[in-house]
Parts: sequence; C-alpha cells; structure tokens
Amino acid sequence: MGLQYGPRRHVWRGRLMGLIVIALLLAGLAAWQQGYRPEQIWSSVRERAISNAPFPVPELPVVNPPPQSDAVVMVDSAVIENPHSQAYTANLYTSTGKDPIPWPNIAGRTQILTYTVESGDSLWQIANQFELDLDTLRWSNPELERNPDILSVGAVLRILPVQGAYHLTQPGDTIESIAEQYGVAPADITDYPPNALFPPYDLDKIEGVIVPFGRKNIDLPPPAPSLDYPLAWPLVGSLNGDFSDAHPAIDIGAPFGSTVYAAEAGVITFADPAQDGLGYGVIIDHGEGRQTWYSHLRAVTVESGATVSRGDPIGEVGSTGHLIGPHVHFELHLNGQPADPTLYLPGVPQ
Repeated sequence: MGLQYGPRRHVWRGRLMGLIVIALLLAGLAAWQQGYRPEQIWSSVRERAISNAPFPVPELPVVNPPPQSDAVVMVDSAVIENPHSQAYTANLYTSTGKDPIPWPNIAGRTQILTYTVESGDSLWQIANQFELDLDTLRWSNPELERNPDILSVGAVLRILPVQGAYHLTQPGDTIESIAEQYGVAPADITDYPPNALFPPYDLDKIEGVIVPFGRKNIDLPPPAPSLDYPLAWPLVGSLNGDFSDAHPAIDIGAPFGSTVYAAEAGVITFADPAQDGLGYGVIIDHGEGRQTWYSHLRAVTVESGATVSRGDPIGEVGSTGHLIGPHVHFELHLNGQPADPTLYLPGVPQ
C-alpha cells in the first residue's frame, strides 16, 4: 500500500495545484474588472489561495523587475531617396541664429532650387534675385552655356546654393578629374554636404555634383607686371576677402593649382608649411621694411634664401576651410605692421 500511496498522492497534489491556478486566473480577471491594480489583485488572490490550500504552499522567491532604461527613439529612419532634399540637409546642422549652416551657402540655402522662367525675365535679373553670378547660372544649366542670350519662357533652371558650377556626371568621371576640370580641390566637392557623397564615391549612380566656386576658364594668364605700382597682383583672380583689423590681408580667389607669382622682387625668407591650417606659405622680404606674405598655397616652388624678381612663380593656389573656395591669403607688412595691399596695387586683380 505504501508503494501505491506516494504516486497517487502526487497525482492529487498536481490536480489541486491546477485548480488553484485556475482559481487564481478567474479571481484575477474578476478583480481586474472591478478596477483593482495588478499588485492589489495578486496580494488578495494569493492570500485567499494560501488560506484554502489543503497543504502548505512554499514561498516563491521575489523577482524584481529589470531596471527601466531611457527609451530608444528612432529619428529620421527613412531611407533618403533624394540627397539634395531639405530632409537630408536640414537635420544635419543646427542654426546658430547667425550662420544657419557652417559651409558655403547663399541666404542659408541648403539645396538646389529650380526656377521657371517667366515672360520678361532676363538672365541678369534671375542671377541677381538669387545672389549668383551669370557664370554660375550658365555652368549649372547646359542650355544657357550654349546660348546665354536665349531664355525660353517655361524653361526650368537649376539654382545652386553657392556660386560655382553643376557638373553633370559622365562615364569615367572621378572626383579628382572633376576637381581638376573646374579648378577646385577634390575635398571641396566631397566635403560639400548637399552633394551627399560618401566613399567610394560611385558617380555612376548620380546625375551630377555641385562644384562650389568651380570655374570653367581655369587657364589664367600671368598677372600684368604693373611697373608703375609698388606691387603687382600675385595672380589674376577675384577679390573675395577685404582687409580689416580682424582680417589683415586680402583673399584672391583663383582656380585650385593656379600659379602664384611674386608681387615684387626680393629674398625668400620663409617657404614652409604655415601655421594654424593656412596651408603652405611664402614670405618675401623686399627691403626697406617691406614684406609680402602668401598663404593657403597648395605647394611652394621656391626655397628659403632664394632671390626672386617681380612676376616669378613662387607657388600654387590651395584651398583650406572651403568657406570661400581656392584662394591666396595675401598680406603686406610695412615695418612689421600689416597694411592694406590694395593701396599699393592696380585697381583690379589683372
């Protein structure tokens, strides 16, 4: 009898436990419908079940809930279909109230816009409206480049967010070949956020790229000697930055890699990388307390101690910071003090 009692007792115990579980569930459901909180339901039901159990109910270990962590929020998880869209660029940069985006832009534009030509429009009016130059409009719209004098009503024009060019990619194009074609550094293209370019830069899958400050006429002639002036222009280009106390120099924009020339005869006293990210630099001592400084160069073609004449090549235009494109940072020092070079140069960089 003893051998048979043990198994039968376990069977009845199992059945009783099953009934208790069912009772717990039914009581919990009834309590839930009456508005009890989960912890109240469990406490009440457990007490009744223990008091009615035909045998002692073992204590169960207390299981603490896992600590709560900050919720993970998915932001902008959608795949970007159009890298030139506002959705791509707007969330990458936070407005400071002064400069809305920390890269070259006009009026805070973050993408390529389109403009539909209306009756009475002129190319000059459109360029002026969007603060662009005529060449940027021409070099961004092939139909205008072929014939800028014909502006068809209804034509849709690309409006860039920066002066430069829009290059329609062709088979075999590389970032390096495009940069060389337009006279900019490769980084000026790849680091420009609206282009949305990422290594390995597969250009076959995109229509084109913005070339900030890109120019098509990059074969510049040497500057005129201007012997009637104390200084000659160190290169032919555009004046992009004026002289001021905060900026004791002028910036002369020109295609990346263009030759830079000595503004006056003298001795090279410095021809090494400049400090503070200014690229390569050259200093020429002209005697009588006069020096000219040339910074933001891609390369230097002279050595310290060499003697140069006015108009001799001394380096090549570089590009740093991408804020105003490739240029030369040109300084004049008189007796150790910076002076405005434009007071000693011909009227325009020529």
